[in-house]
Amino acid sequence: MSETSRTRGATHLDRQFAHPRGLVGRLIGHAMALEHRTLHREVVRRLQLEPDDRVLEIGFGPGTAIQLAAQQAAHVSGVDISKEMVQQALQRNRAAVRDGRVDLREGSASRLPYPDASFTVVFEVNSLHHWDDQVQGMREVRRVLKSSGSVLLTLREAHGTPLSGEVDAVVRLLRGEGLEVISTETHSFEHGGAFVMARRP
Repeated sequence: MSETSRTRGATHLDRQFAHPRGLVGRLIGHAMALEHRTLHREVVRRLQLEPDDRVLEIGFGPGTAIQLAAQQAAHVSGVDISKEMVQQALQRNRAAVRDGRVDLREGSASRLPYPDASFTVVFEVNSLHHWDDQVQGMREVRRVLKSSGSVLLTLREAHGTPLSGEVDAVVRLLRGEGLEVISTETHSFEHGGAFVMARRP
């Protein structure tokens, strides 16, 4: 295989992880559900959810973190740009959806389909780098968060970019949208990354 062919294949896979489509996208969703189980459990543990929390996940993929959060919170919503991932997540969470405890929609971080101050907790897992406009997305996060609501961003270490630089950029992004950064912490789950916790004043 030529270098150009390998590059083209890698680029196609990158696009599929960013926006899973078709049969390949569905297979990627199943793979993500298996690969990210431990990380998702850790993320939801860190959210410290209460029974009255209303939670939003942006970029929920196959819906495994949604499933875990719905076991603890009053209501869990989610948006994902991939129709295939919405379908998988709806299937995985069908009982909670039927009971009205989970609401999953196709959509993007840049235009969250929810009223102001709808959520006490917003989180994402390895999806921030796929947002089409991070500044607008974070502005939307702040808009839908209640006062004193929390945000947990889970960053993965990107190829060729020092993790410390990614964390610094995200901290600037949060502060630029009026969110108060509480903590940053590296982690070794999967390929490594960082947790960044913030709060709306």
